[in-house]
Amino acid sequence: MTCHSCRIECRRFGKHRNGIQRYRCHQCRKTFTEPHERLFDGMYLAEEKAELALRLLFEGNSVRSTERITGVHRDTILRLLVLAGEKCGKLLGRLIVNVPVRDV
Repeated sequence: MTCHSCRIECRRFGKHRNGIQRYRCHQCRKTFTEPHERLFDGMYLAEEKAELALRLLFEGNSVRSTERITGVHRDTILRLLVLAGEKCGKLLGRLIVNVPVRDV
């Protein structure tokens, strides 16, 4: 891992409370974590629970029954559903290009 400021090699320096590896620069003494990205744009919901909620919704369960089964609040489930729909729209927009359409 390279320091963002000094551009020198850093050593490992323990772990963050969520298990991500931490590093410390010996020159500037800054501490930082390895780069990571959240799957659902800043949601603190665990990936397993989010996946379960989406699977239940895709299978035809209602939002409230998904709430009861997963233990996740319905507003979070709805935000997750909107986010998944937006990501699917972006993916289709990238993949489906130059397709001739006769009937709309």
